[in-house]
Amino acid sequence: MMNFQNKRCLLGLLLLNTLSANIQSVSARTTSPVGNLVGGGALLPTGQIITPAAAPGSIFAPLATGLRTDDNADAAEAVSTALSPNGKTLLVLTSGYNQNFKNENTGSNLTYPVLDPLTGKPSGTTTPKAEWVFVYDVTNGKLVKRQQINIPNTYNGLVWAKDGSRFFVSGGIDDRIYVYGSNGNEYVPQAPFILLGHNSNPTDPFPKYDGGLLKNTPAKAVSTGAVVAGLAVSKDGNTLVAANFENDSISIVDTNNRQVTKEIKFFKAGDKIATGEFPFDVAIKNTADGKAAKVFISSQRDNEVLAVTITTGQIHRILVQSQPNKVLLSPDQNRLYVANGNNDSISVIDTNSNQVVQTISLSRPGEKYKGANPNSLALNPDRQTLYVTLGGENAVAVVDLRSSQVAGRIPTGWYPNSVSVSADGQKLYVVNAKSNSGPNPSNSRTTTAGQGRNTNFKNDYTWALEKAGISIIPLPKGATLANLSAQVDKNNGFYNRRPDRTMRYLQGKIKHVIYILKENRTYDQVLGDLPLGNGDPALTLFPQRISPNHHKLSLGFATFDNFYDSGESSGVGWNWSTYGRTTDYTEKTQSVLYGNAGFNGLTYDYEGTNRNISIALGQTSANNSPINTRLTGILDPSGQSSILPGDRDVDAPEGDGNLEPNAIGGYLWDTALRGGKTVRNYGFFVDNAIPYTTSQADPTKPDPKNPAYIPISPTPYADKIPQAPVTKTVLLDKTDLYFRSFDQNNADTYLYSEWERDLKQNGLPNLMLVRLSHDHFGSFGTALAGLNTPELQMADNDYAIGKLVEKISHLPEWKETAIFIIEDDSQNGPDHVDSHRSLAYVISPYTKRGTLVSTNYNTISVLRTMEDLLNIGYLAITDANAEPMSDAFTTEPNFEPYTAIVPGNLCAAPVDPKLVPACQDQNVQKTAAMPILNAQKWWAAMTKGFNFVGEDKLDPEEFNEILWAGIKGDNIPYPEERNRKNLRQNRAQMLKHWQLSQRDKGASQFFAKRAKISQDN
Repeated sequence: MMNFQNKRCLLGLLLLNTLSANIQSVSARTTSPVGNLVGGGALLPTGQIITPAAAPGSIFAPLATGLRTDDNADAAEAVSTALSPNGKTLLVLTSGYNQNFKNENTGSNLTYPVLDPLTGKPSGTTTPKAEWVFVYDVTNGKLVKRQQINIPNTYNGLVWAKDGSRFFVSGGIDDRIYVYGSNGNEYVPQAPFILLGHNSNPTDPFPKYDGGLLKNTPAKAVSTGAVVAGLAVSKDGNTLVAANFENDSISIVDTNNRQVTKEIKFFKAGDKIATGEFPFDVAIKNTADGKAAKVFISSQRDNEVLAVTITTGQIHRILVQSQPNKVLLSPDQNRLYVANGNNDSISVIDTNSNQVVQTISLSRPGEKYKGANPNSLALNPDRQTLYVTLGGENAVAVVDLRSSQVAGRIPTGWYPNSVSVSADGQKLYVVNAKSNSGPNPSNSRTTTAGQGRNTNFKNDYTWALEKAGISIIPLPKGATLANLSAQVDKNNGFYNRRPDRTMRYLQGKIKHVIYILKENRTYDQVLGDLPLGNGDPALTLFPQRISPNHHKLSLGFATFDNFYDSGESSGVGWNWSTYGRTTDYTEKTQSVLYGNAGFNGLTYDYEGTNRNISIALGQTSANNSPINTRLTGILDPSGQSSILPGDRDVDAPEGDGNLEPNAIGGYLWDTALRGGKTVRNYGFFVDNAIPYTTSQADPTKPDPKNPAYIPISPTPYADKIPQAPVTKTVLLDKTDLYFRSFDQNNADTYLYSEWERDLKQNGLPNLMLVRLSHDHFGSFGTALAGLNTPELQMADNDYAIGKLVEKISHLPEWKETAIFIIEDDSQNGPDHVDSHRSLAYVISPYTKRGTLVSTNYNTISVLRTMEDLLNIGYLAITDANAEPMSDAFTTEPNFEPYTAIVPGNLCAAPVDPKLVPACQDQNVQKTAAMPILNAQKWWAAMTKGFNFVGEDKLDPEEFNEILWAGIKGDNIPYPEERNRKNLRQNRAQMLKHWQLSQRDKGASQFFAKRAKISQDN
């Protein structure tokens, strides 16, 4: 039997009255850090509270793998459950970041054999990827783990054959379906597996990831790989249908010979009508004798369910609400229930007439905001009650189908993804995706500020630290369900909606809000050396001499030492930072993209691009410009490679681009524009792929091999080189087209100069969006202006921030302006409090100067505060329920302007002396230049092969270790202690070559050590 006493199960079994008495409401201005709370429950970096064991008699436990004596290799991102037809066996599938875990004694990678898809036997190829199917015996209503099956790549699809003899698992980016059957004692592979045939080399252990929609078109350079998602099996077991998520089609499979008999395509490159795109889940309606008759498929981009007649291939389009995901067929097959993830509703479809006959709201009465993120469905055996997981509320909704209303809500763990009902209808089995990550200073040491915790080769990457859980919940009724519903409301802050006196006062004072987003730093990495606040100087990589403006602005305005980025990485981070929540599409794809998919099949769809396409741009154009033409149109002007008609964004929140006065949702700029405010954009939602190339030897010159490349210019406006392909239609005329977005070759100081030029021309709007991303770091071999180490790139970012604040503070509008600066995410830099803890700045005459603010704030708090200051509408239930950052403000303004400090390293080689003219001004304050341990060649060599095009398209774990070793030195152990011999084995030859070419004895010794341990491994 599973051991439920794992230390991650601190929540235990809790009585509801104890929880209600002891757990404070979310956003109640607590100074508690993110983590476990007194009385049970946990405070999340989203500001929400979870109480997963609140229901009387319930059990909450991690998905323990038993691979380590601690919980480090336990599973994350549980996405699907499936109860066997006889109700005795429960399957749980993970799809996300489950990889790179270590043997706790040796530090070697835990690896797993990859099965030959034709034989089902180990192929000789091994992998550190560890997605799982957990097999539980639930015969007696308890969870008894019988088996855990490793599958390297998965994506949501999990289904039993109707006779319970076998089950099928989506292989995600591998474009295959795994088949497991019982041998009497356990479930074993039943080969051959089902190969869907989109990717090349399909019979290899891992295929080539080239099978997406554009594979055989002139625009194949931007093609994705194929991804198989939802699965369904006919009642007679002879037919399986798979949703081809990146190919906009379904495959119909004969399960007896494992062959694809037909592929029905909803959309093909060159088509004009958007339909059937991003198909996610499927359900089969059978004939009386059990044959597959009709298939229903949810299309996430096109807000429709497609009904396909198997024999004829005839397709009926059924419009539903925004971003449909999971579908569920009723036992009599007459009703199909569809979870509309972006609309907080359930569409009920009559499967005979192919029409929506009812839409059931999952919102509270009178609620106008969305964000509950319904994402799975289960029917009670009595067929009168529907259970719906609400990922955004950390709850299960209990829907009474007789009244078509929500009867109540039950608390769960963080982001529930799937629910199944026991055979007797008395229990729910619920899995959730993640947990709090906790601190990650690590290594075998204890700092003065926090406990070192990594003594045995833990994987301390954020996505790996967030663990999945499973709950067994006895069905509550009556008063108990009412009390649990109140707890869900309390956990999500619904009782906090009240006017804030400070914000109301400032609405008459603040008329301009400037919102600056940066990239990937934790609090301790930059501000851990401050003389006040909860910092750990041992973890500081960018101290005051490198980032003097970060330090001066913090000490001079307010220091926030208990602030958290709500997102784990850039995709979720940009969602939280621009609309205060995520969509279920994001939650299902982002962890997989960074995890087992590794950018091979799924794409970075979170800043207005879908499948690498900037959807706000035209399909083709006469002048073939990357500023106004999609990449497919540049590569194929005929239009026959065009995909994704229109500008609908599969990842966007409901309300995106809708500027009607009564519209709700969308992005921060949408609600500002609805409120009659002016908006100017510098770098937000600008295509990160079109203008950049990693092979460009000189980023200032055109690349003849890349017709879409836009050269960098320090003075793009004067040089007449537009820089910004915009990805949101509503921002096209509000964006400075000469302000380049994410590009680690470029200098933030150049961006500041362009911003200053445009500000002079266009003035200060009500809402200004500014992206300054050089604190992400990268492109060291080709970076301009000599900014070719992380220290210099951080100094560049720091000076641009300082100059921008200085400029604003000397304008007449300074007296009515507030500047907010955050990171989109902290991307797992070391921090002794939590891997999400990060930087935040509130800079205004109305900021409490020189104050330490230890109130627990997060990304949503910033959104809420800006909305309140501008007196514009909220976007979702998250920001509507959050508390504004009132503790940062005063009603007595201080109009003293700010003067930027020049980081001294910008005034010394190798930095271009023309970059910062102030270096020559004796009256300008400068820090003393700080010695830099490793120069450009070291950094370029150590990151050779890294993809710095766009955010995080690399191994962030490895990059963070390189940052530590390159800045601190190899003799100071990296806080995320990993066994470097495994990390470097793929770099041994490069390091050996580098060693022989260097004269520096210290560098030679460093690389000799690395080359030796790589060879030893």
